Amino acid sequence: MRARIGLMCVFVGLLSLLVVLLAHADEPIFVRWLVADDPGDETIRNYWERAERGELDAPALVDLGTMLFYRGYPKDAVQVFHEALDLDPDLYEAWFRIGLVKHSEGELSDARQAYNRCLKKLTGHGWCNFYLGLLEEQEGHSTAALYHFRRAFKFAPELSDPKVNPEMLASELAFAAKLREYHRVNFKNALPMPYMQAGEVKKVLRLYEPTPVPEGASEVAKEAAEEAAEGAVDDRESTTPTTVPAASNTQSQASPQARPAPVRRTPSSSPGGASVPAPTSQRGLPYGTPAIGNTSPEARLDLSWPGLWEIAAALV
Repeated sequence: MRARIGLMCVFVGLLSLLVVLLAHADEPIFVRWLVADDPGDETIRNYWERAERGELDAPALVDLGTMLFYRGYPKDAVQVFHEALDLDPDLYEAWFRIGLVKHSEGELSDARQAYNRCLKKLTGHGWCNFYLGLLEEQEGHSTAALYHFRRAFKFAPELSDPKVNPEMLASELAFAAKLREYHRVNFKNALPMPYMQAGEVKKVLRLYEPTPVPEGASEVAKEAAEEAAEGAVDDRESTTPTTVPAASNTQSQASPQARPAPVRRTPSSSPGGASVPAPTSQRGLPYGTPAIGNTSPEARLDLSWPGLWEIAAALV
């Protein structure tokens, strides 16, 4: 009787062990090694249980894979990253982290493939460009390494700072790429383009400078000054200065000079002694040789009667 009871106990124990083994057959190995009451391990357990229930989205699975990698389970991490890609095929970050895991394990061919898939979805991924540059440098592909280093510093300039990216200190080509980018930026900033035709630019710039208004001036005075400035700009843009060539002599040929326009004078009286007022259009207006295309009243010689009388009086 005792023998039967003993055999039955052994059978129940084996059956219980079989049930436990079957229950954990699909359970990853890392789950058995998670330490209870450890905050990091408990976080991994929480994420894994939620993943088993289908409650995690693709980015959360990437987080779980990252935690597993740093916990020391790279193969499980890669598997979780692929699960994230099953949910979201465009999740470039999963490909980048697969490349990091493969790179750290020395599987450079698989790492390059993962990096390239990441860059195919996001060409401006600074970290991915940098680590692909490191990989190319490790394999002796200097040209490809420099290319990816330059792109990394273009899209993420902070990666050239060793405080942010300590791998800068381990790569000669990365440092060379940084110097090349530094030289390119300085070369662009040092170009003398702003100094070319600077005088002409200043002349035009002065046309649009506002007229200074004394402090304490009224609002009416300020508005008048602004209107005067706008009018000055219009006059400068629409009026061509009048020039008359200077008289030539036997010794030298002088260059053309601008002739000052005298103010038109009006006669004080007519031949009979009566005062003849000058037309309104002539009062205080200069006269002279009109410029080409200039049809403004200021450039015309209006031979009205007062003007003829002035000429005749001058001749006598």
